[in-house]
Amino acid sequence: MVSRMKRLFMVLLLVGAAGAFAQPAAPAQVLFDTAVREEAQGRFERARLALVTLANTYYDSPLASKARSEVFALDLFMDAQEKQQTGRAKAAFVAYRTVAQVYPESPLAQQAEASSRALEPQSRGPVVRSISYRGFPVSQNQIARRFTEREVPLAVERPYEAAEVERAREILVQLLRDRGHGDLDVKVETENIPPRAIGITFTAAKK
Repeated sequence: MVSRMKRLFMVLLLVGAAGAFAQPAAPAQVLFDTAVREEAQGRFERARLALVTLANTYYDSPLASKARSEVFALDLFMDAQEKQQTGRAKAAFVAYRTVAQVYPESPLAQQAEASSRALEPQSRGPVVRSISYRGFPVSQNQIARRFTEREVPLAVERPYEAAEVERAREILVQLLRDRGHGDLDVKVETENIPPRAIGITFTAAKK
């Protein structure tokens, strides 16, 4: 209890500079608003502290689940920044794009999308216009996370590369095996979309 109150006190210190509210706000809401404000100002460690405190202290609050989700998005965003700063542009692109697509409600989603677009290589070839998944017994969030872990840069509006598509297919097969679906294989179909785009469909089916 002492440790929990100490963490709460540390986070509430972050709120003090904002001044007094006209009406008292619920502590969970104060913590979440503080986290969003700290994220907007680039103080990610302080934002994370507020979110973790909210999730652990007010676990019955409707905001607790939202805070946990935002911690995942924030961790991924910070990982993307680290990859970008160390020259791993392709891996950073994947992480930024995952934040934007898997956590669209995150306050960081728009910034992540802009950062991913800035890292997109210029190409005169076709771009990926759509990516579809059929027959998969796993969620698209699980797929996106696995692509992030394996640094697969396949994404909508990114230049089409056959080698990346094949690598994505192999990783999807492995994901299915890891989830106990070794009887399924993955096939890829592509569709030309004029004037210079391609649609990709991954289909999971019995071998």
